[in-house]
Order: sequence, then structure tokens, then C-alpha cells
Amino acid sequence: MPRAIGANCRLLMIPEATYGTAPAGDWLRMPFLSCDLGAEQPLLDADVIGVGSSRDPAAPFLDTVTVQGQAVVPVDLVNIGHWLRLLLGPPTTTGTSPNFIHSFGSGAAALPSNSIEIGYPDVPNYDLCTGVRADTLEIDFSPTGPATATFGLMGQGSTRGVSSSGGTPTSAAYTAFHKAQGAISRNGAALAQVTGARLTYANGMEMVRTIRADRKVEGVDPGIARATGQITARFADTTLLTQAQNNAPAEFAFSYAIDANRSLTFTLHEVYLALAKTPVEGPGGVEASFEFRAAYNATATRMMTALLKNQQAAAGYA
Repeated sequence: MPRAIGANCRLLMIPEATYGTAPAGDWLRMPFLSCDLGAEQPLLDADVIGVGSSRDPAAPFLDTVTVQGQAVVPVDLVNIGHWLRLLLGPPTTTGTSPNFIHSFGSGAAALPSNSIEIGYPDVPNYDLCTGVRADTLEIDFSPTGPATATFGLMGQGSTRGVSSSGGTPTSAAYTAFHKAQGAISRNGAALAQVTGARLTYANGMEMVRTIRADRKVEGVDPGIARATGQITARFADTTLLTQAQNNAPAEFAFSYAIDANRSLTFTLHEVYLALAKTPVEGPGGVEASFEFRAAYNATATRMMTALLKNQQAAAGYA
């Protein structure tokens, strides 16, 4: 009997027209590194007295179904746009073929949902999660290694079957970004001496639990959006230290670029830094780690913009 192995697993995704209902058609096959999205239904103890003739317990019962998890995906040229759409909503697209610019903005009043299927063809078994929304994004910047992003997901329901719902899946050409292509800027100028950075975005999603016969949640609603993170830099000047001391905002951009027409940039339009120590930890270089928080910027009319430049037409992220 074959056993499921990760190398043969598949992740398929498609936007939903109706929340919680998986559409028919040919789904998108997405590259991924790991995914633990799925349904959990805990057992609760039944502390009932007098059921049997001893102190042994009565049978436990199943509680509400919870569908959530994380997907770790490569930061690539085309497919990352589908995840950004799920996190931030459909983009505004400009440009002409083959060079398009997709602008995703934070703070949308309503966010889309997707159906996501994790397939285990060796068994075979297919876990279809519906009503999935993206709650969080975490992305790290460092001098070397592959560029990856972690998306926190919440869904409404999950069903398992022996066949896929994905039709004949389609896939885009895979072109990956790498951390060596990364850059960080402050107020439009390259920020020097940075050894690492972390950017976290959260939609503040809340699972709405109501009384339902199917034990599913009613939905997943967005709350206050937040963008936070950390910048670690060698202590070579007082640029970041002075900004923190003055509690003054600045615009920060975190980007990956292959060339002028292929790039991904996260711009936080109004960033505040927490004051950080500059500890001496031996004879080596001195580093400082500044925690940051972003806020709504009146000029940009948003807190964050994700700008993706690639060859994908507007219809691909509609």
C-alpha cells in the first residue's frame, strides 16, 4: 500500500464567487514548501455522573470544527500575486503587455475568499478547505538564501474525498526571487548596514462562531490591520537611532528585484521605530535591532502598498 509523501502532494487554489462554496473549473496549481491548513475538531470530556457502575467516564463528544493553518510559499514572480490578492484584495493593474504593475493596498473594507485543496494522490485523499481567508503574512529579509513567505490562513469548512475538485489544474511559469536580490530603503534612499529584517502584516481576522447544525464557523471577519517588524543593522551611524528618539515617521520599502520590470516591493508609508539599545557583546561588530510599527498615511491613503511587476495580465488577479 502506498504511503503519502510530501514530494507528491499538491496545493490547488481558486477564488470563490460565493463564500464557502468551492467553484467548478480548472484550479491553479501553486508552488509551496509546506502547508498545515486543515480541519480540527477536538474531543471534549463528558463529566457525567451515574452513567456506568464505576468511576470511568462517559463517551466524549466532538466540539466545533476549526479550519486554520499556515502555508509557506516561495516568493516568486507570478504566483505570489494570488496570495497577495487573498491577503489584501484584488489589485489595481496598470501597464501593457508584457510589463504589468499590480498595486495591492492594505485596509480594504472587504476581503476575498478562496477554496484550497491539499492533495495526497498516493493514498489517494484530497482535503478541500472552503471559505479560506488570509490573516497574516510574515516575510524575512537577509543577505542569503531563498525568499519565502508564510501566510496564516483561516477557513470555514473542510471535506475529504478520494478525487480532486481541481479539474485540470493550470500553473504559471515559475521564476523565484532570492534574498540576494533584496533591498531596503528609507524615504527613497537605500538603507545601509542592514543585516536582517522581518515584516509582518496582519488582518486581525476573527472567526465568527454561531449555532449551526454543521458545526462550522459562520465566517472569518477582518479587524484592524497591522504591519509590524524589526530591522537589525550594524551601528555605523545614528539614522535609525535618531528617528526612534524623535518618534518621527519615515517611509520604508522592502523589495526584491530581478530587473526593472520584474520586482516585488512592500512599502510602509508611515513607520515608527522603537528605541533600541546598542549592546556591546564582545570584540565583534555592534548591532542594534529596532522594532517598528506602521500607521495609516493620509497622503498615500493607506498603511502599506505591495507593488508587483510581472508579465501577468490584470485578469489573472481579478
